[in-house]
Amino acid sequence: MNRTCSRSCMIFGSFARLTTLLLLSVCFSGCEADDSAGKPLRLRMAHVYEVNSPSHAYGTAHLAERLAAAGSDLDVTVYPGGQLGSEAELLEQLVAGELDLAISGPSFLAMWHAPLGVLDAAYASRDLDQMLETAGGKDMAPHWEELRKRYDVRVLDTWIYGSRHITSNVPIRSPDDLKGFRLRLPGARIWQASGDALGASPMPISFSEVYLALQQGIADGQENPVPVIKAMGFQEVQKCLNLTGHIQSSIQILMNDRVWQKMTKEQQAALMKAVHELGKDVYRGTVEDEQRLIEEWRQDGTMQIIDDVDVDAFRKRAKEFFASGYVFSELYNQITAEGDEAGVAVETPD
Repeated sequence: MNRTCSRSCMIFGSFARLTTLLLLSVCFSGCEADDSAGKPLRLRMAHVYEVNSPSHAYGTAHLAERLAAAGSDLDVTVYPGGQLGSEAELLEQLVAGELDLAISGPSFLAMWHAPLGVLDAAYASRDLDQMLETAGGKDMAPHWEELRKRYDVRVLDTWIYGSRHITSNVPIRSPDDLKGFRLRLPGARIWQASGDALGASPMPISFSEVYLALQQGIADGQENPVPVIKAMGFQEVQKCLNLTGHIQSSIQILMNDRVWQKMTKEQQAALMKAVHELGKDVYRGTVEDEQRLIEEWRQDGTMQIIDDVDVDAFRKRAKEFFASGYVFSELYNQITAEGDEAGVAVETPD
């Protein structure tokens, strides 16, 4: 597995920066006087997702009201849409104690603990249910704990982001159809590797530039959950929606662990309950939006829906690709084997 110097330097620099922030924040937090007795505990949360995204519209937008309805004395202010910075900047703020809560995805968190990237590896999970079961199960628990021990970042819950599908101007039914296909994926290393695993030629293009890249033919296609495709208007410049379901995308709800430890047991329980319940709402809303949009596009011809994709061929190729050579290969093999044995017989969240 090739690793460039620039990638190593970036990871080392990020690691050093977060470590410095952590040491400074611990020092200052120990010197603060506790004068908050009897007052509501005010928390600040930030993420990069737009206000009309399922993550916010069905989730974080309702966190404060959900806590208030439960009679909690927690007061949460949410800053969506990257108002307070990029995903990298928000995580640094979280470690430093400048933010109390933030959201990130496995590929980004993998820069600080590489095995977490397994959740974004192509066909690691057969569907969203298995992904959630894996994220909350024994296989991932030690790795979430490692994140907490190293950086004081606690994972409160995993929410779905959606099943990712490929859009194109020609039908994509098998890995052979992706030979020489310039597929835009996020720039993180695991995303690019997943493009290779599918048989495509992955291209790292900034998300804000994808529409233009598709319109001008710089990229042949892209991949995202259906609600994101709609929100970004990619259906305007792509003819086919190929239901590959190659990555069951997730996001992690993160909290500064030092703040968590200062909360009462009642506050902790109230926050956990609200976050978990909102995760179910995000699940329902995202899946319903996907189903509705696919049916609408099928009926009105907005896009050609390619639902006879040879998913087994894609899955076989991905499993062979990630079977060795990656820091998470053993974990990937374990997760995919468990999914095969169990037939992914898990329950959809209530």
